[in-house]
Amino acid sequence: MDLRLKIDEYGSWISRELDKTLRPTRSKASKLIDEAARSLGDARSFYDGLARKGERDMASKKDAASYRAARVIGHAGQQATASLRDIQIPDEVSWESLKVLKDGLSSASRSIRTVRDSASRELSGFYLLDQRSFSGTLDRVARSAERLSAFLDGEGAYLQRPKTITGIIESIEAARRELKQRTEESASLAKEQAQVQASVKELMGRVDELTAKSDLHEVLEIEKELRKEGRAFRGETLAHLKRPLRRLGDLSQRGDFAMGPDEREALSKFIDSPYKSFLSHKTGQYIASILENMRKAIDSGKMELKQLTGTSHLGDKQEKGRRLLSRRRELLHNPQVKEMYQWRKGLLLKIEEVRRQEQDVEERMRSVASMAETLNKRLQELLKLAETKTREYVGRDVELETA
Repeated sequence: MDLRLKIDEYGSWISRELDKTLRPTRSKASKLIDEAARSLGDARSFYDGLARKGERDMASKKDAASYRAARVIGHAGQQATASLRDIQIPDEVSWESLKVLKDGLSSASRSIRTVRDSASRELSGFYLLDQRSFSGTLDRVARSAERLSAFLDGEGAYLQRPKTITGIIESIEAARRELKQRTEESASLAKEQAQVQASVKELMGRVDELTAKSDLHEVLEIEKELRKEGRAFRGETLAHLKRPLRRLGDLSQRGDFAMGPDEREALSKFIDSPYKSFLSHKTGQYIASILENMRKAIDSGKMELKQLTGTSHLGDKQEKGRRLLSRRRELLHNPQVKEMYQWRKGLLLKIEEVRRQEQDVEERMRSVASMAETLNKRLQELLKLAETKTREYVGRDVELETA
């Protein structure tokens, strides 16, 4: 690379370079514009004069044929003048202004040609010299349009290069602005994330401080042990029996198997919440009889089950669980312990809420990072495109830097 430029410097530099390379092309374009202006001026003057001549002749001609011919030639002049009225000669040289001029001249040439052909059929021997001048003037306008068209398709196409470069620069600036916004948004989110994490740390510290209190600590240890016992109970006793238990309830409802209403109610609760119902004084007494009834249903052939856990250990488990529950109630009966327990519970809920906020921030950070990555890739592509077009348009190798 023989030249390094910051992107902020590139716009003015490439504009100067393009001006130098396009100077001969713009000079040719200016000449074509001058030629078109002369052709347009001559055509307007001629056709306007022809229209006035037709009006004068209409007033002086006595015979019908001459009068009609004067009217036709005058009307043709008026129509031709109207076709040229809205064409503007551009003040500056650009591909777009030349294209507008060329399109205007081409459209006017087609319209005037149609007017000429129509008038020629009606004149039949009248105004022969005017008809020849009419066609000659039209030809000069048409040739001017054709030269502009050939120029625009050839060397004049180079005049589109400034617009192409300007479009690339504007796209680069837009990408840079959006990338800056994403960078600022990312920094803001990082700050928000740090605040959320600090909140979590503070809340966790307060939870740990409360948990260390001896009575509350014992309550929490009891709950931990109850959860452990509950998992073991479900796994060893009822986890594989949910469907058979529902089947036993169906048999009882249909009268195929005898079971009292209290036992059926206990069965329903066991299915939904096994360990809690097992420890309950109201429903816990029925667990052994429910399992025995299931065994009888299996023995009678009304149910099938490969394995059924025994009931000998259930009493010990029930006694341990109820003892833990009793001690928990005793500890929480103390207002101070209960207040700390509820306070800790509120802190844990707050931690969950803050954790959700943290997840939301992290998700937004990932989204912003993804958008920034896409924008940065787009920016690099645009810089490469600008470098390639610079090499093509002005023959210079440049390396563009965004910093």
